[in-house]
Amino acid sequence: MSNNFFEALHQIATDKGISREELENIVESAMLSAFKKQYGTAENVTVKFDREKNTVSIVTKKMVVKTPKNLAEEIAYDRAVKIKKDVHFGDEILVEENPFETFGRIATQTAKQVMLQKIKEAEKDIVYNEFIGKEGDLINGYVQRKMRNDIFVDLGRTEGRLPASEQSPLERYKPGDRLKAVILSVKKTNKGPEVILSRAHPKFIEKLFEMEIPEIYDGIVKIVRVVREAGLRTKVAVTSDRDDIDSVGACVGMKGVRIQSIVREIEGEKIDIVEYSDDKKIMAENALTPARVREIVETSGGGVIAVVDNDQYSLAVGKAGHNVRLASRLCGFDIDIKTEEDYQAFLSTSESRAIVDQLFSKETDETPLEELPDLDPRIIKILEKAGIFSVEELVTKSFDDLMKIDGIGEKTAQKILEILAEVVDFDDSEDDNPEKDDE
Repeated sequence: MSNNFFEALHQIATDKGISREELENIVESAMLSAFKKQYGTAENVTVKFDREKNTVSIVTKKMVVKTPKNLAEEIAYDRAVKIKKDVHFGDEILVEENPFETFGRIATQTAKQVMLQKIKEAEKDIVYNEFIGKEGDLINGYVQRKMRNDIFVDLGRTEGRLPASEQSPLERYKPGDRLKAVILSVKKTNKGPEVILSRAHPKFIEKLFEMEIPEIYDGIVKIVRVVREAGLRTKVAVTSDRDDIDSVGACVGMKGVRIQSIVREIEGEKIDIVEYSDDKKIMAENALTPARVREIVETSGGGVIAVVDNDQYSLAVGKAGHNVRLASRLCGFDIDIKTEEDYQAFLSTSESRAIVDQLFSKETDETPLEELPDLDPRIIKILEKAGIFSVEELVTKSFDDLMKIDGIGEKTAQKILEILAEVVDFDDSEDDNPEKDDE
């Protein structure tokens, strides 16, 4: 094969990052395919590379005959003696040939197509292997175009896709804009590696913190968890093993310089940086920033109730509930926001339920209505017909709720409430505990 052709091919492979060994495998595969295309077989063929001369040749094993009928496997005696002087009829000799002289037009075209195809496949594999190791990393690129709300980004050796679901509603892009994103995933496709980018994922915020805050990059301050609703708010819980380090202050920076650079990158989205704590009450109070919390009470279900003043309620809940929702995700448990009035009403209801549960606790989870003293069987049937089968359900019903049930009038509703009240009063008198009152 001519030096110019092989050198040009080698230059293409070098530009695409293909190694010399891989290039030789590609050329070998192409030569064998071309030989088989022309002669129907390639079993007696090997490909020989001369790295010093930067050339490639085909070596075939052929039998010496007088008049060859199969040019792929036979060679004429008068030609064979020029290669090996002491050759005889029936001997097998190795014949080195120039591919350009051996192949016809169709076989040459086949070799060319195979080489180009193999080079493309090798390039795809190289790009895939390069980017698969960068999943979760921050990367810079330039906006190329927008298609069906997806943004395609020039990453140099390949193109990345920023799906609509991974974009912030606050951001707008146009071709040529510089764009920073995190590599969310890399997939192999027939068209090459598909690099999925994200600017909405919490990992994007985490990587921005690492880039802008040296203490996080060095591991002095650690990010425990990041939760985010892109375009609305992000909450970041941080901590440090060193007592002399203010983890929140390190992230905010002098006069907010560090955090402001991150906020600008995400087009003004609010970021709350809070100190992480293993104490549920402290963590919940921190997570509800910027709202001020009066009291945190743990519930039996594993969550907490956050009691706030009336003027802090909307701030604690957030627009469409996003603040308390993010706070719950940051903490890893449910947070219920209540004003002081709502909390007192809740206490009254929950204490009543707890008293009834204590009085009538059985092996089953619910207490049958029959266990309420002085409750007429006729009334029990009416209540069950209305879907109330236990004392626990009945105690949640108000006077108005009972009046809405067919068959229950004002006097009957009042009687039911009086029976419940007698039970509760009886329990309070039996379980009068000054210490409990103090709590």
